[in-house]
Amino acid sequence: MKPACKNCAKEHETTFGGANRCGFHGSIKEQINHMKKEYIWMFILSGIVLFPNIYFTFYGKQTVTTALLLFGCSCLFYLLPTLFLRKRIFFIIQGLFVLLAPFEAAHIYLNRMPATSAFLLSIIDTNQDESFELLSAIKFPIVILFLLWAFYFFIAFVKISNTYFFQSNKIKLTALFVFTGMIVTGYSTGWNKEIYPYDLILRTYQVFVAKKEINEGKKIMRNFKFEAVKKDPIDEKEVYVFVIGETGRYDSYSINGYNRNTSPMLAKTKNLISYTDFYSEANITTSSLPIILTRSSAQDYERSYVEKSFVDAFKEAGFKTYWIADQSANNKFIRRIARDTDKEYFHIVNFNDTTNLDEQLWPSLDEVLAGNDRKTLIVLHTLGSHFRYNYRYPPQFEIFKPSLKGAFDYALISAKNKELFINTYDNSILYTDFFLAKTIQKIDSLHAISALIYVADHGENLFDTKENIVFHGGSDYTPYDFHVPFFVWTSDQYNLQYPSKVENLRQNKDERLTTHHIFYSILDVANITFPGQILSESIASETLQGDSVRYLINTNMETEKGF
Repeated sequence: MKPACKNCAKEHETTFGGANRCGFHGSIKEQINHMKKEYIWMFILSGIVLFPNIYFTFYGKQTVTTALLLFGCSCLFYLLPTLFLRKRIFFIIQGLFVLLAPFEAAHIYLNRMPATSAFLLSIIDTNQDESFELLSAIKFPIVILFLLWAFYFFIAFVKISNTYFFQSNKIKLTALFVFTGMIVTGYSTGWNKEIYPYDLILRTYQVFVAKKEINEGKKIMRNFKFEAVKKDPIDEKEVYVFVIGETGRYDSYSINGYNRNTSPMLAKTKNLISYTDFYSEANITTSSLPIILTRSSAQDYERSYVEKSFVDAFKEAGFKTYWIADQSANNKFIRRIARDTDKEYFHIVNFNDTTNLDEQLWPSLDEVLAGNDRKTLIVLHTLGSHFRYNYRYPPQFEIFKPSLKGAFDYALISAKNKELFINTYDNSILYTDFFLAKTIQKIDSLHAISALIYVADHGENLFDTKENIVFHGGSDYTPYDFHVPFFVWTSDQYNLQYPSKVENLRQNKDERLTTHHIFYSILDVANITFPGQILSESIASETLQGDSVRYLINTNMETEKGF
């Protein structure tokens, strides 16, 4: 039973302070004091809920006028449920958004923009070790966050009365009419997509739709075939290796003109071609990989939901296929492809271990290369320059100093530490140079018809612009997010077998290209064809047509013109 009011002896909710009065009794002074205290607590709780909006107002990239407008609108959206809910219920429900606030605040901190669909999708698909890497680096904020949650819900349950905000139906209807107009206007113009928690609800819905389409596509994919065949079933041993790099900047390789000697071994590698104008079509891994591995593109992204990858096409053409990786073990898209290979090797890693290096993939690679397969495709999915950069190379590659050597504190993410970031990143590129060159040497020692293709999934920002953008995957992106290294190496035996393809590969190195060319190109390099092959999309074809207009898929899974 509810406690009875001391004044009227009726059973109903008591007011703040546990005075067992219903709010209509007691002295005027006592009622005013209770109301003041409750309003103070409600103001404090509202500040906690709206923290991401407050943070974005002062730290976002928008103008002052826009920032104030968005914050004002966010407050109005926040207050809408007060028309219908009791106070305590209102704050308990709003507390659910307090639990989601760290995702929004983290994205604002890293990108100075609200959370995006790709950001949420990447969280869902993130390796647990990768998640713990981030959490271990921000232990203190996590502790503060848990204490804040506990404080919030304690106040909501104990200090807030369970009475209505408004009693007048006229006020409710008038306010609802105004709010509805704002929502319709905001949706049509798009500005309310930046208002928390509306934006997070919208992005979560988009992720839900994408996941649903992927699951439905699996049914279609079961019976999908490319009808791929090898055009010239030669007897010689053939080995094709596709290396997926991570977070690679085109401009950070000396082989591409960088003023630091970050790729000395690749520069000396015979038969290596570096493509000068190659762009990824997405700036986050979960979005870029489907475009790299399937026939999808930024303009036709949904195709990746219903079609298989070039790995499957190689298998149809009679190749043994292998997937060797030290990341994306939890990515369902990747696991689907890897599961259908002849053998998969996922190296479970500790992201906080400085021995977590790409060369750990070599024993598995050596095992496959030592096999008796006559036709082989190997995919190596590397960690490359995945943040934290200082954990991606051994001590002997600590060439550019000072760097972020040792443990890393996320508080170091600041433009004033630009030199530390660049030096550390360049050290990781130097190690990637070593890894690729040594991998090529292993393949070359087979004296087989072979080729290696390397591409980074996306680029990276290192405080290059006046806005001091860092990392990748933000909704406010730059060419550094997309301009990626793309290398092709062929063996002497390949060059003798396919001289015209080699000549085309060299002639096309300066064409305007994007990652959607990879599917058609790697099959053409291996001289595999299928009914849907488009040679004008292949870098090994004399009919290649570069992109007059490049497109990208942004972090909200929308198609835009690229760079």
